[in-house]
Amino acid sequence: MIGDINIDFAIRSKRYPPEGGEAHAEEADFHLGGSGCATAVCLQKMGVPSALAGNVGDDIFAEYALGHLRSSGLDCSLVRKLPAKQTGFFMILVTPGGQRTMFGNRGANAEPLLPETLIKRLKEFNHLHISGYTLLGDAQYEVISEVTREARRRSLTISLDPGVCSSEEAGERLLGMLNLVDTFLPSQDELKLLVKEGTALEEKVIPLLDRGCGAVALKMGAQGSRYEDGMQTCSVPVHSDPDRRVVNTTGAGDSFNAGFLKGMLEGKSPEQALRMGNEAAHRMITSPHGLMDILKRD
Repeated sequence: MIGDINIDFAIRSKRYPPEGGEAHAEEADFHLGGSGCATAVCLQKMGVPSALAGNVGDDIFAEYALGHLRSSGLDCSLVRKLPAKQTGFFMILVTPGGQRTMFGNRGANAEPLLPETLIKRLKEFNHLHISGYTLLGDAQYEVISEVTREARRRSLTISLDPGVCSSEEAGERLLGMLNLVDTFLPSQDELKLLVKEGTALEEKVIPLLDRGCGAVALKMGAQGSRYEDGMQTCSVPVHSDPDRRVVNTTGAGDSFNAGFLKGMLEGKSPEQALRMGNEAAHRMITSPHGLMDILKRD
């Protein structure tokens, strides 16, 4: 698992303030976050032994993040602590209905990983998952490209989550890597940013497959999820539970990734894997403290 490690400071407010204004925070929550980090932790807690490669800074937030990562049982030997760098930090405003608006700085996450270290460890794994945020910087992109090509040469299966910012700012890089990817995991918004042609979501998936991507698992929020690989297509409605309400949608896509990948790695059908992804996402968005609640599960 290659991805960002962040500290998230989430505040809940009844309204979004105007520029220069203010709003009272009904609740505040401080917790571990980051796309690659969340997927890795969720997979580990689902019983799939996982390792995370990423960076933290040299600050109190780094110790907080590493402590929680280690408590999950996750292999953290590829997480680097960088001197004179700040750990990634995001402020998240959650409004009624669970929707979130995010502001943040990647900090140490923006520094490239060491390709020789990652490539040396590839022999220990059978799957590589990449968070698209690691493609934003030029130096990072070169490292991830090199590692991904080597993973393909060694016959690892590969999945890629594009991320909203990466889809908008590094779309060509993402699209250019699809011939190395077995499963691409975009959200509806990310798909629309990446593929301009076509109007229906099904039409927008076709260009991704044409670029050599093995399959697309599309995250569609309240509409559930959809799988297509050129040979078969299936859709699964969103998981629902009348006794659990949506609290915060942060991490929904990351936890879906974990559930879906667990299913595929265990040899489940695409439909079963989608269902597992939807269930994992539902657990995340209905948990009062998101990833922190997942960490506490046995």
